[in-house]
Amino acid sequence: MRTLGSGIRLRYLALWTFTILGIIFILAPLAIVVVNSFSSVAYNVFPPEGLSTRWYENLAGQAAFYTGAWRSLVLAALATLGSLVIGTMAAYALVRYRLPMPNLVKAFMLSPIVMPKIVLGVALFMFFVRIGTLGGYSSLLLTHMLVVLPFVISLVSAALFSFDWTLQEAAMDLGAGPLETFCRVIFPEISVSMVVAGVFAFVTSFDQVETTLFLVRPGDNTLPIEMFLYLQKWQDPTIAALSTVLILFAVAIIGGLSLVLRNQKLPLELSGAGKETSA
Repeated sequence: MRTLGSGIRLRYLALWTFTILGIIFILAPLAIVVVNSFSSVAYNVFPPEGLSTRWYENLAGQAAFYTGAWRSLVLAALATLGSLVIGTMAAYALVRYRLPMPNLVKAFMLSPIVMPKIVLGVALFMFFVRIGTLGGYSSLLLTHMLVVLPFVISLVSAALFSFDWTLQEAAMDLGAGPLETFCRVIFPEISVSMVVAGVFAFVTSFDQVETTLFLVRPGDNTLPIEMFLYLQKWQDPTIAALSTVLILFAVAIIGGLSLVLRNQKLPLELSGAGKETSA
């Protein structure tokens, strides 16, 4: 028994050590960027030779970043909204109906996740050139929706798999139409997954560089493209300062999401597992 107990403690110790090392590995580059944003010299060096806020002052005077950030916010919001509508319908069809070759259909819908974004950007560039819509806002919006759509489909599908479909049938037997049934019966059960999917979609769209680079028109650059162009001219820590602001923006989004989901009920599988554990 002592040997068994010591073995379990050793495994937990190894797990905690591996977890802490993994967290350090993930957060160390972000910490370097944040520290470098306060450098006092006009080149990237770590550790900084001195501390200063001059690069945040320089960032405040870059008008191109303001307009690029606004374009990225609007584009990400529209792409998120469109992908939530289309992705939820696609997830409903995949889970509720018996489609021909369902695994192939699902793999096709989720393929943008595994496809290299630079390859996808070149392919879409050639496609929009052929149909004559290259440079239009619609082509850029469709591209961002295509990139973020798999996140919505996968997360909403996971929620629909645990949904009790007898509730939908009971609502329709009582006279509710399909739209009313979805809004009053299905939507409350998958709303948490849709919020999480929306956050993933928004952040992914806001951060797109590879696909956007081939499709955006000169003068209509998004924030990531403006950052890319700035780095081609200058190598000072201004981008590190902007990256620090974006890190804080992402932390604020996650914090807001945590507050929204704090009082939400857990999925059925998790709540059931918790009951079994406590028993």
